[in-house]
Amino acid sequence: MSTTVQRVFGVPAILAGAECVALISDLTQLWHLTYGAPPGELDSDLALCKRFFDPLARGHSLRDRLAKLPPTPAELQQRANQYGEPIAVQAGDKTLLVGIEARLMLALLESQYAGEDHLILTVSDIATAERRAMQIYRTWAMARLSQVVALRRGQGSEVMQAIAVGVVIALLVNRSDTKDRAVIRGDHSTADGQQVDSAIFAGAEAFAAEVSRNRSSRATGEQRLKGGYALSEARRRLADHLVVTPDGNNGGELLYIPAEHRRDVVEFLGRDLARRPRLTQSVLASAFDLLVAAYRGAAGQLAHRGMVFERSTDTRSLKDDLIQEFLKGQRSSL
Repeated sequence: MSTTVQRVFGVPAILAGAECVALISDLTQLWHLTYGAPPGELDSDLALCKRFFDPLARGHSLRDRLAKLPPTPAELQQRANQYGEPIAVQAGDKTLLVGIEARLMLALLESQYAGEDHLILTVSDIATAERRAMQIYRTWAMARLSQVVALRRGQGSEVMQAIAVGVVIALLVNRSDTKDRAVIRGDHSTADGQQVDSAIFAGAEAFAAEVSRNRSSRATGEQRLKGGYALSEARRRLADHLVVTPDGNNGGELLYIPAEHRRDVVEFLGRDLARRPRLTQSVLASAFDLLVAAYRGAAGQLAHRGMVFERSTDTRSLKDDLIQEFLKGQRSSL
């Protein structure tokens, strides 16, 4: 009766001493050929594997890296091919590529083999190695999702750009929280589109300048709701909390923050602003006031199109809510 041989990454769990020595030598050489240096500290080496095995790597970057790999000596390739993938991956007719599995296998052999006639890898050894490989790949595969979720929670590695925050606050000041009170986003090349853009960005620019302490004005081409990076950044962070939907009557698009998400958006903005180490309550209050003043000064460009909906009482409440969320965010980071 035949029995199935236990394997780890395609390598038999039972190896003769000579096989262990040869495999350690081969994996070390393959690692050096792939990464340009001998194996080092395990965690650092595993991180190096992203160079070829990162699921988010761009195709042209991978092509460039693969093209720079040296050919694998024929005898080494023949020996490695007996194990196949995932220990060694074919990266061309004469080139083998190694990564996570090969490095974990090498670490396992080096830690377990002590010169005996044979080595038996235990079920626990195999499970530990396979679990670590799976955890690494899962982390890499989840990286984009984790990044997006963190951004939506205001926990990304970078704070939201001040101009993007300003655009969202300007929409809130305008009470654009329903379709009926939405701002109509049009083509910046048209006179109507430019008027709407300049009205919203007047306040957003004033806010950003105060928060960032940067008085330089952005190029006019950047001050647009359609195709501009500020709104793109806001939508990337706020997702469905910032709606852009076709306007059947005017041929443009309706831009608004649904009323049911208003509180969530204010909380997000306050929490994100609190992550700026040099931003204080007084500066934020000043930035908000400057935004409102600039918005009101430019509101005439929206008024003739029936898009001005601000109410002073709501604006004061918005300011209070934003500052309270900002302070809460600062306290939670202590």
